[in-house]
Amino acid sequence: MSQAGLLSSFAPGQALDTLRQPLRQLFNAPKVRRTGQGRIYEGDGQPVIVFPRQGTGPESTAPLRRTLEEAGFRPFDWGHGRDEGPRGMGLPRWLRKLEECVIDAFEVTQAPVTLIGWGLSGIYARELAKRANPLVRQVITLGSPFNTAADPHRRCKVVALLDAGPERMPLCMRNSLRQQPPVPCTAIYSKDDGVVRWEQCVERESHETENIELPGVRHEELPAHPRALEVITHRLAQPKDEWRPFEATARLLS
Repeated sequence: MSQAGLLSSFAPGQALDTLRQPLRQLFNAPKVRRTGQGRIYEGDGQPVIVFPRQGTGPESTAPLRRTLEEAGFRPFDWGHGRDEGPRGMGLPRWLRKLEECVIDAFEVTQAPVTLIGWGLSGIYARELAKRANPLVRQVITLGSPFNTAADPHRRCKVVALLDAGPERMPLCMRNSLRQQPPVPCTAIYSKDDGVVRWEQCVERESHETENIELPGVRHEELPAHPRALEVITHRLAQPKDEWRPFEATARLLS
């Protein structure tokens, strides 16, 4: 169909809005600075909680939090030291405890908080977004095996940390882990992860979900990879309530 034919199918106001939309996205686009390794998008104090990788504590996320702070965001550590899983507490009680850090960050900043989870803690981030979604802006996961449908025989050692304790995690709860939170979700993964199978780390794509592959990157390298930093900072810097998939918006600035 010709452009004239396309525009004739809209009312005048609709046609103008259709033409303006790409320009509006461009002018509202976050500021970007180029580094020797890639692009970093700049923030304006947007709060973000960074959860550590299983078996590590705040030291593992310090470089990412430092990068985010230098870019103008407001990063928070999760505040619970080394992540060894619920440790017999059970996932529901553990999540109730973790909700406190979401509430605290929201009260300090008076803004919805982005949650970044790495490995096991990406599952925490997704579940917290389901429990406290008015306080959560979006979720970004890094090699997080939340898609339990891809592990029907429970062979994933990372997810097994949720089974620690006197009782195994009920099947219904395990299945619920793969259900999408009611906020935008970005899943960053690698087929060369080496710790979790990549099929467990991807979301069914919708208008508020996306999967971004980092080829050749190991699990422990995910947060420091230049492409991951570009994606994370771009997601954080998007205008409020204007979430769009990374590839669609990043092309405007290429």
